[in-house]
Amino acid sequence: MSTYLKFVLVSALIMCGARAIAADVTGYVAIASDYVKRGVTQSGGDPAVQLGVDFAFTGGFFAGAWGSTIDIDNGQSRRRDNEVNYYVGYTHDVSEVWRVTANVVAYRYPGQTGGVDYNYLEYSAGLSFDDCLWLEYSLSPDLYNTGLSSRNVDSYLEWPVNSTWAMGGGVGYYDTSKLTESAYWYWHLGATGSFKYVDVDIRFHDSSRWVFIISTPDRAAGRVALTVRFPF
Repeated sequence: MSTYLKFVLVSALIMCGARAIAADVTGYVAIASDYVKRGVTQSGGDPAVQLGVDFAFTGGFFAGAWGSTIDIDNGQSRRRDNEVNYYVGYTHDVSEVWRVTANVVAYRYPGQTGGVDYNYLEYSAGLSFDDCLWLEYSLSPDLYNTGLSSRNVDSYLEWPVNSTWAMGGGVGYYDTSKLTESAYWYWHLGATGSFKYVDVDIRFHDSSRWVFIISTPDRAAGRVALTVRFPF
């Protein structure tokens, strides 16, 4: 059984069991023309299949899992073909328009090959305003199990066009200088449409430069990605 199929089955079992204790359970399957994270393609410019499940509990706590096919080659015999993220967190409404959030994400790459362990943890704290502006600071104290930290600052602004479509854009700064001696900016701009049975997102991504270990010139180049998501 493939690693990704195992993730699908485990997520389905967790989702069934958590329905008894979670206040709200949602899930989705998505097909992306290109999986882009922080301005860098994770699927080599090829399509990716993704699956996510989210659990919202009473009191503001939440948890979830997300997985995607990827295509990352960091040299001879160093490959990653699957990414699975597990996360837990807490969110609190400070007022009618302000909300604070804290969470931890475990990035896992099942089936990775080579002598480098790319699995790592990332801790984040965020602030949002009226569900239209988001700011987040993230810290990984041990990126790729090197003992060296990385930091990321991310912002996103979204505004409705009509009852179906919304425009949105974001800017971020990823600092991996302790590991790579480099940092870079990334940005994206796109439109999201919510329909009865499907959500659609089309977005342009770009970055200021490529960074050794994190990307290559091709993977960090500007690109358009289309994602079709089917909630369930």
